[in-house]
Amino acid sequence: MITKLRRKFISITAAALFAMILLVLAAVNGTFFFQTNRQLDGRLDSMLSELLKQHADGLPLSNGNREQEEPPPNLRDIPQNGLPHFKNRLRIHADGCVIFLDKDGNILEIRQDAAQNYSRVELSSVAAALLKKNRTRGWHQYFKYYITSCSDANGESKTVIGLINASFDLNALFTMLLISAVIGLVSFLLVLFIIILASGHAIRPIADSYTRQKQFVTDAGHELKTPLTVISADSELARMIYGDSEWFDSIDRQVERMNSLVRSLITLAKMDEEEKPAFSLFDLSDAVYDTAKSFEGLLHSRGKLITLDIADNIRYCGDEAKLRQVVSILMDNAVKYCDEQGKVTVRLFQERQIRLQVINDFSDTEGCEPDKVFERFYRADKARTPDGGYGLGLSIAKSIVELHRGQIRTKTLDHGRIMFEVVLAPA
Repeated sequence: MITKLRRKFISITAAALFAMILLVLAAVNGTFFFQTNRQLDGRLDSMLSELLKQHADGLPLSNGNREQEEPPPNLRDIPQNGLPHFKNRLRIHADGCVIFLDKDGNILEIRQDAAQNYSRVELSSVAAALLKKNRTRGWHQYFKYYITSCSDANGESKTVIGLINASFDLNALFTMLLISAVIGLVSFLLVLFIIILASGHAIRPIADSYTRQKQFVTDAGHELKTPLTVISADSELARMIYGDSEWFDSIDRQVERMNSLVRSLITLAKMDEEEKPAFSLFDLSDAVYDTAKSFEGLLHSRGKLITLDIADNIRYCGDEAKLRQVVSILMDNAVKYCDEQGKVTVRLFQERQIRLQVINDFSDTEGCEPDKVFERFYRADKARTPDGGYGLGLSIAKSIVELHRGQIRTKTLDHGRIMFEVVLAPA
């Protein structure tokens, strides 16, 4: 129990820490990207306005066809997927150009800034790709682009594409992302290590309280055995002297109930010690059949039917005695809560997992609370007589199933029936 509590504490704290770091990284990088994108839009709009003004004034600029000693790589050779290659453009902070197209998409003029780094061939390729996107603003490879239109002196409409090289900014963005991710991961691992070291100290008060409580239950259970034994012996002696009496029968019944309660409390306390029992391979089919079959006479005496649907030769590695106890608890619960003239069905089968199902008729399904039936001292029928038990049986069954790394659950079925199901991993 303490180990589970510590693991849960670590997992919840680690999840909260990871979410917080992820949120901080997203906020920092998102803000950085937003600011960079806005600055690029501003620079692009400024460059586009300046070159458009020069175009309107008729100032001569290069058309992008001049020969270069070392022509830049064609944009078509740059991979479309993955991170773009920045090394060929990082020497330029923000070179850009404006491309003028006619209504058919043919290039009329190219105006570049002072850098003049792009050939007509590669700009034609970029322009063709941008026209296919049908978007006025965005990213293309390492370019930030903006598409607008203008009219010449003759009133003919032209498509204008403004481009600005953003490789320097993109490189800064990816560098920022990488550095922040590494710092975030290192910080997470470092704090997680501290949490693991401190978790033992954090849950120590709870562990001490739980240990004292468990020890008290065990000690009180053993201490109660002595007076119960004395009461039982005195009742037998008084019966021998004064003869049988309903009062002596009542004393014996209450002593037996108290003994049963003490045994259940001690069993639960031992279950919580997390001492793994010695598991061995056994025939689960025979164990379930023998245990369920022993309740047949009791059910028939109360006018109830039992149906056994148990698959043969299902082998399982576990504690046979404890799993027999689970079957006995579920059968005892079915006997107590089965309707008059009702039926109890026991099924055992294996698909991907081993499933044990105990189904009984139970007309008061609306009063059943499936999420609470495994709580200690829970009673589904609070008006039932005290002979119904203390509500510890299903808690013990749940502890045994969890000890075997299994699951136990309950749910109401159609036609006024309730089912308890145990799911175990195959051997």
